[in-house]
Amino acid sequence: MKNQQKVDLTAAGCAVYENKVLLLHHAKLDKWLFPGGHIEINETPDEAVVREFFEETGLKFIFKQHANYPPCNDEIKRCAIPLHANLHSVGDHDHYGLFYLGTVEHPNFVRNNESKDIKWYTEEEITQLQNVPDATRQMALHALHIAKNK
Repeated sequence: MKNQQKVDLTAAGCAVYENKVLLLHHAKLDKWLFPGGHIEINETPDEAVVREFFEETGLKFIFKQHANYPPCNDEIKRCAIPLHANLHSVGDHDHYGLFYLGTVEHPNFVRNNESKDIKWYTEEEITQLQNVPDATRQMALHALHIAKNK
């Protein structure tokens, strides 16, 4: 039987603005990732994205994917639909990650101490970027493709 690690729930935002996607160089993990983090108790994943995105970038995340049919009368809240979900390792534990497609009102971010750097990347730069997980690269390229075709 496989030795199971602890699994934490996380949410991250894949923001596209003027044909560029925002990534941060995570200080602890030493990888380029989307802004995001752990989902708190009594917090929905989309609430976590907005909170974490703002904490890490100073930017308000605006969701791009929602249900395209009328709300039901028994819904408390209509939540955003993830672009992608996966299980990935962060070393001593695993993350079940929900990734959301969105944008921001302007590109002027503010870096906090959780990251070494933050940058907006073009499609060409994403393909050449070192130290980025394959899933992050694929999601970034897919998000840029979606934004171009809307």
